[in-house]
Amino acid sequence: MPLAVEVSVHGAHVYVANSGSGTISVLDVGTQASTTAIAPFTTPSGVAVTPDNARLFVANSGTRAVSTALRDILDVTGTIEVGDTPYGIAVDPSGLRVYVTNQGSNTLSVIDTLSITVLATIAVSEAPTGVAVAPTGLEVYVTNRDGNSLSVINTATNTVVATLSGLFAPIGVAVTRDGSHLYVANSSANTVSVVDTTTRTVTDTIAVGATPWGVAASADSRQVYAANSGADTVSVIDTTTNTVTDTIAVGTQPTGIAVTPNSLSVYVANSGSDTVSVIQTLNAMAPALGPQSGGSKVTITGTNLSGVTSVRFGSVSASIIANTANQVIAVSPPGSGVAAVTVTTVGGTSNPKPFSYYPSGNAHSLTPGAGPTLGRNLITIHGSQLATANRVLFDAVPALPLIVSDQQLTVAVPPAITPGPVQVTVTTAGGLTTGTLTYTYVDPPQLTGLSTTTGTSFGGNVIALTGRNLATATAVTINGITAQYSIGSDTVLAVIVPPSPTTGPADVTVTTAAGTTTLPDSYTYT
Repeated sequence: MPLAVEVSVHGAHVYVANSGSGTISVLDVGTQASTTAIAPFTTPSGVAVTPDNARLFVANSGTRAVSTALRDILDVTGTIEVGDTPYGIAVDPSGLRVYVTNQGSNTLSVIDTLSITVLATIAVSEAPTGVAVAPTGLEVYVTNRDGNSLSVINTATNTVVATLSGLFAPIGVAVTRDGSHLYVANSSANTVSVVDTTTRTVTDTIAVGATPWGVAASADSRQVYAANSGADTVSVIDTTTNTVTDTIAVGTQPTGIAVTPNSLSVYVANSGSDTVSVIQTLNAMAPALGPQSGGSKVTITGTNLSGVTSVRFGSVSASIIANTANQVIAVSPPGSGVAAVTVTTVGGTSNPKPFSYYPSGNAHSLTPGAGPTLGRNLITIHGSQLATANRVLFDAVPALPLIVSDQQLTVAVPPAITPGPVQVTVTTAGGLTTGTLTYTYVDPPQLTGLSTTTGTSFGGNVIALTGRNLATATAVTINGITAQYSIGSDTVLAVIVPPSPTTGPADVTVTTAAGTTTLPDSYTYT
């Protein structure tokens, strides 16, 4: 009984959670073939894959545990105790956090993927089921099936910052690529709600098939797909009009649904017929752009594609790495400008599809250049030819950029593996950008003492503040009044006490790139 399905970030593999057999099936996207299933699990209801496609996290709804597995080993490598009846599971864009809904405990577990431990347990509403992470990683969205609500969690504080009511036994939830909207399946109302993530309000309601379960958005956010468990269909929603443009018959009781990163294929887990349906957008190609150096894996869909003899980008032949009746995957050769891509079989040559070659961009600066080890803060990257940026790496940790313009990106910083500097690289359609960027992770500051604790209200005297992680100080205040300071070291600041309009005890506060620390009532004006 397949309940859930997940596609790897690179789009090469699909993972299916088989609740009845206690296994995870691994499907090859290129050949549509299934490898030996990973086992054993206990009634697996959800599966999440890290961005590097190396590690799987599986929610075992029959226990109070999440299992970890390595794809290459095809074996379970460990378990993590969470709440009762873990069901939905999702990994954040950095791959450093996994979020698990615990239906029986009315909680959300936050797992650190490096230490394989639970960092936090967050109370939500009744029977939390579906979970989705914002593309920035700054928020997590949880559907509460029996609470008829949606919880919004701030990932920096691991707290619920909003609860949206008025839903109807919501199960699946999907977020668009730009993070602006959520699509929530109301299983008891046969509708999908559209939620504005900024105002946190329902802006539209779309009628779909009976008992919508899973929902998934295409990578370009143009379509949302709803698996209608009670109708054995998938509804295709156009997000520009929020209307159903097509209804596709699939297997019995479809529940889980996922879209490949190139948006060309949709995988549907049919829990009632023990099958997976593959929906393909025919006569399409993705990606339609790539670097001038070549090397892009380009997927072309259509009909009568068996036995492809050649794929050409203009007049240049490309390497073919996979081929089925409705799909061929080829590697783009080096080139420039726009090339017409054609597919040739024994039956002839296809219509052309345009493929655009892009030069590499340049990323020349970022601000601010430092921040907390916990991450979740926003930075801005400046450069040129950045409009096609699709990934930012902090050393090896990925983050998804928000494109502001061709010269500017905004990025939510992922959590640090360790404090210190990391290299920041940007990937665009033209490949890795030129330029070397460095970002420094800093531990939160801590004040431990003052060299002098009293002085007149006229101020002007110099005191030393001692503590830890003070070298990135950006502001010092005493009694709420800004003070001049100089950085002596990571443990000492020299501060000129500002005049105060009042006497008595006063707070001393230091702000650094990693946050703020305060010693309450530690300095007394006389």
